[in-house]
Amino acid sequence: MNKEQIDLKIENKLISKIANHRLMARETFRNRHKNPFPEVGRGQCSHHINELRVWLKIAQLIDEAKHRMPNHPVEPYETYYAKELTK
Repeated sequence: MNKEQIDLKIENKLISKIANHRLMARETFRNRHKNPFPEVGRGQCSHHINELRVWLKIAQLIDEAKHRMPNHPVEPYETYYAKELTK
């Protein structure tokens, strides 16, 4: 595999993880009171929100390393694309 293929795989993984955790956080938050044990739903929702934060931070760090723009932070492409997929 060359560097371009590896970069594409990383980008695809970031987009899928961010989109998945956005959807799961939305779904668990919406259905948190329908379960017989609401504290379980709250814990799952917190888990997805924390995981989403981690993946967004990873996307930001990769984007900064790739483009070297620490003074002008922009939303990483992976984050933008995941938001577009989960509107």
